[in-house]
Amino acid sequence: MNWESFLVHVGEWFQERGLLTAGISLVIGASGGPDSTLLIHALKALSARKDLAWKLHLAHLNHGLRGAEADADERFVSDLAESMGLPVRVERVDLRTRPPQEKGSTEEIARRQRYAMLERAALQAGADLVAVAHHADDNAETILHRICRGTGLRGLAGISDVRPIRTGSRVRLIRPLLGLRRETIEQLCWERAIHCRVDSSNISPEFTRNRIRNTVLPLLQAQLNPNVSDALLRLAEQARWVGDYLAEAGARALEALQVSEPLQHIALDAPALLAKHRAIQAEVVRRAIMLTAGSEQELGFAHVEAVLRLAADPASGKELHLPGRVVARKRYDRLEFVPLVPEEPPPELPTVLVDCPGLTPLPALNSELLIEEVEVEGATFPGLVRDLPVGQVWMDYQRLRPPLVVRGRRDGDRFHPLGAPGAKSVSDFLIDEKVEPAARGRTGLLCDQDGPVWIMPLRIDERVKLTPATQRALRVTLRSAKKRQVT
Repeated sequence: MNWESFLVHVGEWFQERGLLTAGISLVIGASGGPDSTLLIHALKALSARKDLAWKLHLAHLNHGLRGAEADADERFVSDLAESMGLPVRVERVDLRTRPPQEKGSTEEIARRQRYAMLERAALQAGADLVAVAHHADDNAETILHRICRGTGLRGLAGISDVRPIRTGSRVRLIRPLLGLRRETIEQLCWERAIHCRVDSSNISPEFTRNRIRNTVLPLLQAQLNPNVSDALLRLAEQARWVGDYLAEAGARALEALQVSEPLQHIALDAPALLAKHRAIQAEVVRRAIMLTAGSEQELGFAHVEAVLRLAADPASGKELHLPGRVVARKRYDRLEFVPLVPEEPPPELPTVLVDCPGLTPLPALNSELLIEEVEVEGATFPGLVRDLPVGQVWMDYQRLRPPLVVRGRRDGDRFHPLGAPGAKSVSDFLIDEKVEPAARGRTGLLCDQDGPVWIMPLRIDERVKLTPATQRALRVTLRSAKKRQVT
């Protein structure tokens, strides 16, 4: 590959991902090594060639691990930025004096600090993109490292070429050189006379990645397969295909398995979850934990297996503590995921006068109640109430005694559950429905002058059901206020 074909390759990479846009701000992680230095020259040349007027910024972190050598790298990056007319942000840390609460290996901590610095640089520059110079050999090394540590399918997929720099950040991390081999990059630097630094720590056996690069991979190439890196990259591509499919299938399954929307909870139908394929079970559990924690979590195979064992356990009330301060708990036939935060007793639900018909906000329930009047004379009423979504019911308008209110449960409340042989107390009904004691105080009741007509969202009263004689009906929908705002 020559310089011209290299620039075409990089331009096509940006084009395929919808990033070949004029006037954008972009931060480049600059170590001083051949990979990042070539990337800097390439993006500057591409911007000029395509008349993109990109606002390029360099960012460098001095980890303080190599003394004078690290300081020389810092000066090199600063001089390079000056010679190319680019702004540069330099930060210094000293990992030799890291605080004891900082967990992980030196490599892991250095990586976290580097990405945190790059995000700060991007935010300061008003940039949404941070470019780093990882290449195909880095990817192969990463995959082999993960295999040795016992990775799952996601780990086999290797390094992403585009992703958020951290969960929830607007800044995206991009890797335009991920499809290129190290030897190609070094050859281009030599042909273009691009000066760069050599990091002596890349040959130190102290670091795991160096042992993989300098010992393990050469041994595999010599003893098993001279093209082992290519084999690892093909494995990663296939893992990405499967991972993308599972992510889509898992998202659909998670939505279908949710049985309720309690505040800050995810509640799943445990038997239905266990009826799914094992791969879908694992993906649903992973997604539920991520959503509850609000961020990506390092989940091992053991975590997922433990949650699935909990789901299969016939006992109710058991709990499991997971990464991200998430608690998985079994409640009858429900598998719940709850953030580990101190819970305050719920306040007594206020009485809210309901607009009928109309839309009534229910802030205490984080919901809203939509009531629509519908003329149903001559309609086949069984068809109206078949396969209703959770949270929607039909009532005979003429059997109601307005005004309607939503309130909390009171001592002595009774109603006749639809389909039941007779009336019972609301308290007994909630117990029969396996509603947890903590949730019973947050259960809303839709009432008319004669008492409860709907224990939301569980069951209506027998007296307000549709019959062949019904002429005017109400379609009543309880929905999440948050969900409507999002849509």
